[in-house]
Amino acid sequence: MKIKRYVVREMQEAIRLIKQDLGPEAVIVSSYRVPSKGLAGFFTPKLLEVTAALDEPHEINLRLKRAPAQLTAAAGNTADRQIHPAAPLPLKQQGHGGRTLYLTGGGYGAKQQGNPVNGRPAGEPGANADTGVRFVRPGHERGNLFEMIVNKEIGASRGEDLVINWREALLKMDVDENIVDSLLSDLGSESSQPGAESENAYLHIKRQIIRLLEPAYIQAPKARVLTFVGPTGVGKTTTLAKLATKLSLDEQKKIALVAVQTYRLGAMEQLQVYGDFLGIPVEVVMTPAELGRVLENHADKDYILVDTAGRSARNNGQLLELKSFLNAVGEPQDIFLVLSLTTKSRDLNKIVYEFQRIKCSKIIFTKLDETETFGSVLNVVNDYGMPVAYLADGQGIPDCISEAKPRSIAELLFRGVDPDETMAT
Repeated sequence: MKIKRYVVREMQEAIRLIKQDLGPEAVIVSSYRVPSKGLAGFFTPKLLEVTAALDEPHEINLRLKRAPAQLTAAAGNTADRQIHPAAPLPLKQQGHGGRTLYLTGGGYGAKQQGNPVNGRPAGEPGANADTGVRFVRPGHERGNLFEMIVNKEIGASRGEDLVINWREALLKMDVDENIVDSLLSDLGSESSQPGAESENAYLHIKRQIIRLLEPAYIQAPKARVLTFVGPTGVGKTTTLAKLATKLSLDEQKKIALVAVQTYRLGAMEQLQVYGDFLGIPVEVVMTPAELGRVLENHADKDYILVDTAGRSARNNGQLLELKSFLNAVGEPQDIFLVLSLTTKSRDLNKIVYEFQRIKCSKIIFTKLDETETFGSVLNVVNDYGMPVAYLADGQGIPDCISEAKPRSIAELLFRGVDPDETMAT
């Protein structure tokens, strides 16, 4: 049996290629739409994948001097033992005489050249010249043997293709290779209906991602002091303004803003603009001791948001200076490490590793609107066990920020991915 796959634009092209390669007796066993190769395949018009098969009949030529003992009728009317086989597959005729045992669509029959058998033309399957017994097709109760083999071959190849194609898709999402292997380790172990493999795989992987993220979200309640740290240029002050606006206007919370002003020019002016707009106090501190006193003065506030200058992850002196301010906070605080998703995965890993010195508790990812891959979110949470608190995807205040949960992160990873198009070749 030969099985071949064709990826074409339309069915007529597939039929032409099938006839050319396998001949007119080939049959189409499956067809479904797939995208083109590469990341662009998710967005380009779908192609058609057609699988065709050609059965190559087997013929066993055994010269028999007499009918086998197990096929000989013991007594009485042998017609009582007749079982009708299905129509035989076409077989190549032999040019010599004599009785021949041969395969007929998965069963066995006897033919004899030149003489009719039981009123049937010579060579018709299902008749035996000596006994008249029709032979039972082995496995008849389980369905056609040819169909069983084809379905097994197609099912196995589809399962392999499913894992390969989802692996390629996840790697293109910038998901770490080790995480990809973990997500796909038992893909296909769950039963599914034919034709729903891609959708079931999508749901399975999504559930695996949620399970992978959930342990990081088992933690203490939110703190009153929210401190924003991170490298330069990631949008800390803008992110602080988004969250401050959401807390003040949407949740009607009493808040205050604090700027740790050491050497960053213009930070105070930017924060003061947001404070004036919201009608909330803005404080500036130059030393850790000043920060401690300001927090005590605003003990009546529901939240105090602390903005810090950007620090390089490679500058130990800057990180130690930042740590001295954080240690001056005499109450529990959430330290948000603000990161940009436009940063390369390797650099992100280095930044998170270095900022762990100041014991960051949560992560905020910004600039989601400036990238097409979001696997770094999953990588960081998996590697460092810190939850992603918020996702920011634009300059709009406060609309362009949303709270992050395992389910929303899983959906983010598959943004723009059609499960039906993931079966790329």
